[in-house]
Amino acid sequence: MLSGVLPKHIGIILDGNRRWARARGLSAQEGHKVGYDKAKEVLDWCWELGISTVTVYALSLDNIKKREYDEVDNLIQLVERAVVELAHDERIMTRGVRVRVIGRREVLPAALLDKIKKLEEATSTNSKFHLFLAVGYSGRGEIIDAIKAVTREVLERRIDVEDITEAAFSKYLYTAGMDDPDMILRTGGETRLSDFLPWQAIYSEFVFIDVPWPEFRKIDFLRAIRTYQSKQRRMGT
Repeated sequence: MLSGVLPKHIGIILDGNRRWARARGLSAQEGHKVGYDKAKEVLDWCWELGISTVTVYALSLDNIKKREYDEVDNLIQLVERAVVELAHDERIMTRGVRVRVIGRREVLPAALLDKIKKLEEATSTNSKFHLFLAVGYSGRGEIIDAIKAVTREVLERRIDVEDITEAAFSKYLYTAGMDDPDMILRTGGETRLSDFLPWQAIYSEFVFIDVPWPEFRKIDFLRAIRTYQSKQRRMGT
C-alpha cells in the first residue's frame, strides 16, 4: 500500500490501443476492446486506493470527426457497453460511485444518450466516488460552450461583465462542481494533452508513461502515483 498524499482526482488519457494492436497484427477494434477491459481494471485500482474522482478520456470529439466510420462506430459501441455495464454493476451503488458523461452530447446517437441519462439519474445521489467519462469531448469546445453560456447570461442581464471571474466562469464548464485534477496520467509514450481538460489542468501534475494502455500494469500505476507524490506542488506560488 502507498504511503503519502494521494491525488484526489486523476485524469486518464488511455493512449496506445491502436499501436499495440498493430504491433500484434490485430485490428484497431480488437485493440480498443482490450483497452476497454484495462480501463475497468484501472478504475478498480483507483477505488481500492480511495481516489475519489477519476476522469477518463474515453472518446474525443476529434476522434469522432476524423477517424474512419467503422472505428468510430466500434468506439461508440464500447462506450454504450460501458454505460450499460456501469448501470447494472452492483458495485457502483455499493461503492457510492456517481457517474457523469461530459462532452458534446449532440454528436452521440439517441439510443446512447437515453442510456447515459438513465445511468446518470440512477447514480445521481451517490457521493463517495465520482467517475467522469469524457465522450465526444473537446477541451476547446468546452471553453467555447462556456463562453456562449456566459454571453447569454450577460445579454439577458442575469450577470454583469464585472462578475465574470475564473471561479464564476468554471461554473459554466461541463465539469462544474468538480475539483480540478491533481494528476493527469497518459500512457502510450505521447507527451501532450490532446485537448483534454485544458482549463482544469493548469496546476495538474503530468505523468507520461511509455507503456501502451493495454499493457499498463498495476506496478506502472503505483509508480505513477509515486511520481506524483515526489512533486513539490507549488500551485503557482
